[in-house]
Parts: sequence; structure tokens; C-alpha cells
Amino acid sequence: MLEATLQQRLGDFQLDVDINLKNAGVCAVFGPSGCGKTTLLKALAGLIPAQGQIRFKDQCWQSATVTRPAHERSAGLVFQDNRLFPHLDVAGNLAFAAARAPAGDISYAEVIDTLSVRTLLNRSVDSLSGGEAKRVAIARTLLSQPELLMMDEPLNGLDQSSKREILGYLARLTGRFSLPTLYVSHDIEEVARLCDYMLVMASGRVVDQDKIIAVTQRLNQTVNTTNSTPGGAVIEATIRSHEPAYSLTQLDLAGHTLFAPMQDHFPAGQRMQLFLPARDVALATEQPKGLSIRNSLPGIVEFIHSEADNRVRVAIRVADQLLFAQITRHASEALSLQPGMHVFALIKSVALG
Repeated sequence: MLEATLQQRLGDFQLDVDINLKNAGVCAVFGPSGCGKTTLLKALAGLIPAQGQIRFKDQCWQSATVTRPAHERSAGLVFQDNRLFPHLDVAGNLAFAAARAPAGDISYAEVIDTLSVRTLLNRSVDSLSGGEAKRVAIARTLLSQPELLMMDEPLNGLDQSSKREILGYLARLTGRFSLPTLYVSHDIEEVARLCDYMLVMASGRVVDQDKIIAVTQRLNQTVNTTNSTPGGAVIEATIRSHEPAYSLTQLDLAGHTLFAPMQDHFPAGQRMQLFLPARDVALATEQPKGLSIRNSLPGIVEFIHSEADNRVRVAIRVADQLLFAQITRHASEALSLQPGMHVFALIKSVALG
């Protein structure tokens, strides 16, 4: 789908990447601030010069002899700051994109309904909330008929409520329009909810790329937690049912029950990904009783890593999935934890929100 070998120097910063994404889907471009994520997207889109080659599907965007300008690349980029035109209302912003777009399969009605912007059409962009403005910016980008959608930290600056809302819209639109998507973020919880695949960047280079669960498991096996490590596990579960009376969703993880905050934008039977922070997992050596914690998963200790500040990270194998708990060394020694030991991972439902 997308192959790129790019080099670019900006002052002391050197971008030097080699990526090969074969499958459609949503791919996270993940890493700490300053690692080159935004620079990579702009180079792919043709907004900044870079040396190297880029091929997307059957199109050559850049080679030793060819460099297509940005408007000839079938890519749509959603910027952090939205870049809506303040002199136009919402309808005018959307019409501007649609009028300049090539023929395509993405319909105006489908876009505004999927992103719930129909009621915003007569509003000025200055009157929009942060979440509303982001939905309009995404809608405008979709109406340019991109074949590759790129998002540069689209949830940056939004409050937690708006982030959850926009994530729900993004999950729906990526499924509805089947657009291959590059999603830049340094927030593992965002990408766990949305992305199938993951590129990890550090100091201008891609240091890992694979399915998101495989990458996060490898990152968690480093000795020290850094800005590039997720500090938890991405897990897959199947939705069993929703319990509106308690605002909970019941999940199935390898035959075990998990309760999570309501996820009713997903239907029963659907597989979904969740991020489970290691700091929110406690351990017990016996089946606990009389606890407010609703989730208790039986597993086996796979490995234990010492970390800074007298903490340890414990990997627990639950069927075919790997969870992580971050506990004190004192607690680890008190429980006499060892690889191969049977334990119970205790997880608060709110940790899965």
C-alpha cells in the first residue's frame, strides 16, 4: 500500500525512515514529542522537501526523477490546529474542499452524517467548540476525496470528554469509508482504541513496526520505562453485552469476563482493543473475595523486570494475551513472585475506560 524511504535534515534533526505498509487499516505513528512524526507526515504529503522515494498503491509520488506536488498526491492531512477558514461558515469550509476535489466515492451526505456536522452547517467556525471544530476539519479533509488519510495528533488540546467523543467518530468513519489512515500520536490509549498497526519512531527513525499488540508487548519488555514505552498492554476482547443500568459493558477476554465503562457505540459480538495501564493492575496469589474490584483474571507470571523508584513490572500471561502490572519491589517480594507462578490480575473497571 505505502512504501517510503525518506531522508531529510532540519538543523540538527535528521529524518531517516524506511517504511513498508502492506495492508489497509489505521496505522499509528507513535513516539515522544520531537521524534519526527509530524515531519514524516508532511514529507509524505509533499508539504516539505525530502530526499528518497514514495509509492502509494500504484502511484509514484516521489523518486529520483519524479516529485509530485502536494495537490497531485491523493492524501488528505488533518492538522493539529484544524486550519478552518474563519471568513467562511461551516458549510462554506466544506464546499471549498468539495469544489476542488477530484471525482470520488465519498459522498457529502455520508460525511456530514457520519461526523454529525449537519446541524453545524450554518455556524461560524469561531462559534464551534474544540470537538465540533475537529469534526468539521475531518469532514473537510474527507470531502477532498483522499485515498490516504493522515491525522496529526487530532485530539491534541481537547478535554477528556471531547477526546472520547471524537475517538468514537473516528472509529466509525475509518470503518465506513475504508480509508487507509496514518494516525500520529504520543498517547498509547488513543492508538489502542483506533489503530491496527503501529510504527514506533525515535530520533527521526522507525525503530519498530508491526501489529499494535505485538509492538506494545515488545516495548514493555525493555528494562526501563521511557517516553517511548507504553506502560501497559493493548488487549483484545469481544463485547458480550451492555448493561445500561450500571453504565457498563461486559467483555469476554479468552473466556474470562471483564467489565468496562459503557462502550455502546460497539455492537455485541464485535472485537475491540483496549489499553490496560500497568499501574491499574494489582496482583493476588489467591482468588480474592469481598472486593469492589470487579475484574479478576487468572494468569501465569511470565517475567519480572526491575524498574526505577523501587518498582517492578510483572508480565502475566492470560490465555493468549499478555498483561502487565506495575507494583513495588516490596509487594513483589512479599508475594514471592516468580516466573511460572499462578496469580490473579485485579483490574478496576474504570481502568478500561
